[in-house]
Amino acid sequence: MGCFFFDINRIQMKPTYYFFDFDSTFTQVEAMEELAEISLAGNPELDIVLEKIKQLTDLAMDGKMPFGKSLKARIALLSAKKYHIQMLVKRLRLRVSKSFSQNKQFFKNNKGNIYIVSGGFKEFIVPIVKSYHIDADHVFANTFTYDKKGNIIGADEGNYLSQEQGKVKFMKSLNLDGKKVFVGDGFTDLEVYEHGLANQFFAYTENVYRDNIVRKAPATAASLDEILYSHKQAMSVSFPKSRIKVVLWGEETFVAETNFRKESYRIIKLPATSSITEFNSAMEDAQLLVFGKHVNTNWITDKSTKLMALATWDHDKLLIKNEYFSSRGLPLYTAPMAHMRSLTELALLHMLTLTKRLKQDLFGKTLGIIGNDYSTQLLAITAANIGMNVLVFSSSERPILAHVKYVNSIPELTKKSHIICIFSGHGLAEPIGKSVLKNMLSQTILLYFGSDQAIDLDYVKHMLQQRLLAGFGMDASDKSAVSAFKNLPAFISINESTASKETQINIADTLSKKLIDFVNSGNTVGAINFPELSLPPLKSYHRLIHIHENKPGVLSKINALFAKHAINVGGQYLQTKGSIGYVITDISKTYQESIIRELKSMPETIKIRVLY
Repeated sequence: MGCFFFDINRIQMKPTYYFFDFDSTFTQVEAMEELAEISLAGNPELDIVLEKIKQLTDLAMDGKMPFGKSLKARIALLSAKKYHIQMLVKRLRLRVSKSFSQNKQFFKNNKGNIYIVSGGFKEFIVPIVKSYHIDADHVFANTFTYDKKGNIIGADEGNYLSQEQGKVKFMKSLNLDGKKVFVGDGFTDLEVYEHGLANQFFAYTENVYRDNIVRKAPATAASLDEILYSHKQAMSVSFPKSRIKVVLWGEETFVAETNFRKESYRIIKLPATSSITEFNSAMEDAQLLVFGKHVNTNWITDKSTKLMALATWDHDKLLIKNEYFSSRGLPLYTAPMAHMRSLTELALLHMLTLTKRLKQDLFGKTLGIIGNDYSTQLLAITAANIGMNVLVFSSSERPILAHVKYVNSIPELTKKSHIICIFSGHGLAEPIGKSVLKNMLSQTILLYFGSDQAIDLDYVKHMLQQRLLAGFGMDASDKSAVSAFKNLPAFISINESTASKETQINIADTLSKKLIDFVNSGNTVGAINFPELSLPPLKSYHRLIHIHENKPGVLSKINALFAKHAINVGGQYLQTKGSIGYVITDISKTYQESIIRELKSMPETIKIRVLY
């Protein structure tokens, strides 16, 4: 039997070559459309021409028109000159796809193995990709032809890339021994894979989503990070944003979709009426959950192992499992300020409705407000401006407000007020009932804006029946409150405090920003159940996020591990709340993975995450 000996030093793995389309892949835009905007500036038919060029581009990219025919038609519409190209280059430098511009190190690390293959033109592609360590001889694209006056009149028809199946013909001409990865958004890119000329193809969707291409593609990528992650290449972020899954549960939450889409997150929209089976299926591998007012939060269990944070449309803390979430390392965000203006307007509506029913005016009457939030201040100022006397009881800070008097106790307020308005942020330890309301003036109007469970509605009903109250107004969550006060001097609205379009947008913007900040930096400001930390932007370090049981000595253990592994610490931040401790440590980028395993193995550890 013969023996074979190999020199292990001479065995090399075959390289991986990356081929990128340019328009709508490397850049956010179609360069021909940008060139038209430049060359036709001031032309009254600019919008019409742009729409025609866009249609021709889409037809070619969707495989519904031969590429060569589309290219000729687009050039004919341009009326562009040679000097316009430099103007285009300046514009395109600012239009490089976000995930490409954030991953320049990848292009440097793989210099020589990256190619641009485009139906666009070298004249504007080469200057853009040069700063990404891609040389001109690795750019394969068309070239313009000009007349004697420098007008662009066509493309070099001898170039493969101006012809039908141009990219296919070009790839056939290559003699590269290695794995070929092709990335692009259009039909001409997909063709390369379908002809067996690429080992892997990604339909690229960061800038444009072509449904018929995505359906046929073996893989999609909403960012370059997604591709680098799958290839175990160094990325600009610790986890591709396009792999972060957000579940929006309850129809009101769907308005937040746009904000998460901008971050390239994956979105699942789940109606409030969905079954528990549908909920569990949607939550599989979900990192973020935003839920509305009318869902069963008991369904949120330990089965959602990848969940990082939650946000709720319901700003009322009494209805939410705060401690359950915090004990599992899940910060919960609300948007308590987002509906304050709408709530103030609603309070005015209730006051006006009830006083007009009694044929009374607001002017000259005393309004007593119990609350700690912005609505308290806004209503106080508004009421004072329409001639009311305003008393405020606040257990927190007391900003100076013109024509507004602060009182030191609730009895002092109730004895002097014709109308009493109680907001959810009142700071009272017990439900509002006899002990709070017993000292009111006879025929007082009571307004309440908070949780249905935080007020003794039976006692309020009794006071109305005994004519101890002249009227009662409430924004209820449960429709049964309307029938409960039927034939009584009451004005009950249902969830109107958050019903306006502006309020819904405010809530969506607030919650999505808080969740995105947590994902990107670890910020927990605004989490109602978690230690709050406002953190500086992450720059030249990796950030270790350690969520743990709040017990003595945990920080010492963490720092002992850093010392053991000789890890350089650039900054450290600690905050605790109740049973939860939250430590953020920015460390040098070079460290052994074993430190993560050791931190996870600490008995006090709840969760650990690495950001960069």
